[in-house]
Amino acid sequence: MSKSEPVKPVRETVRDLIRAAGGGLLVGLPLLYTMEMWDHSFLLPSWKIVVLLGVAFVVVVGFSAVSGFRRERSWAELLIDSVETMGIGAVVATVALLLLGRIGLETSLRDAVGKIALEMIPVAFGVSLAGGQLASPDDDPEDAAAQGSSVGDGAGVGAFGRLFIAGGGALLFALNIAPTEEPLLLGVEAEWWLLLLVIPATLAMTFAIVFYADFRGGRSLDAGDSPLDHPLTETLAAYAVSLLVSLLLLWAFGRTDGVGLRAIIGQVIMLAAVASFGAAAGRLLVGGSQQQQQEAT
Repeated sequence: MSKSEPVKPVRETVRDLIRAAGGGLLVGLPLLYTMEMWDHSFLLPSWKIVVLLGVAFVVVVGFSAVSGFRRERSWAELLIDSVETMGIGAVVATVALLLLGRIGLETSLRDAVGKIALEMIPVAFGVSLAGGQLASPDDDPEDAAAQGSSVGDGAGVGAFGRLFIAGGGALLFALNIAPTEEPLLLGVEAEWWLLLLVIPATLAMTFAIVFYADFRGGRSLDAGDSPLDHPLTETLAAYAVSLLVSLLLLWAFGRTDGVGLRAIIGQVIMLAAVASFGAAAGRLLVGGSQQQQQEAT
């Protein structure tokens, strides 16, 4: 902390911690109640869990960079904030798993660490979300100005920033489905013609959500300067990110092991339909239409 930065009162610190824990539970609670997540804590190899944690940390760093706790930070401060976010996620996940009876004195160290590591990922996303997107409009104006972008203002978030947040949203949404048997079942049973229909349907719906439905945080149909600022190219790029995220999660949870290419493609397309809605939700959080940005300034 710099010498010029005032020390927060204890009351504000407690409020921020409660906000972080609440945001973490709002996002992570469904997966804390999911049996497949408990099972995969000891079924997955440790190195795969480490890979997922690494990807989650990168997403948290990126999210903090565009809408975190403070706008003006050095890279060192950004990394420290992101480590704190992951740490709060680990603490909240540990307490929740203890209260739910999923870990205890009889639980092996490997099982307990695996459960906490997997469950802290969505919780950490919620903590990061609480830092900027769920901040109260009644907060002190100076403190609010130091925080990340509010919902829909789109301040400082470029095309690549939106895609990064889209990847985080895709990861969060798909993480709720990837550990279950349903993606494998849908991917194996779906006919080719149905898979080919799912792709344009997903693209059309996410395009409409971000650019046409007039949600708060939605964007204008006008093209920007960057190639990725065009509605069509942004939608296609976000879908490509969703496909990659879906493939990563299916691989991490062992859904691609011993499965043919046809089934893998089917699983990825079906899971990407869910991931794409997460990507659209992420872009709504930080997108902001041109009109909204002008009003905000």
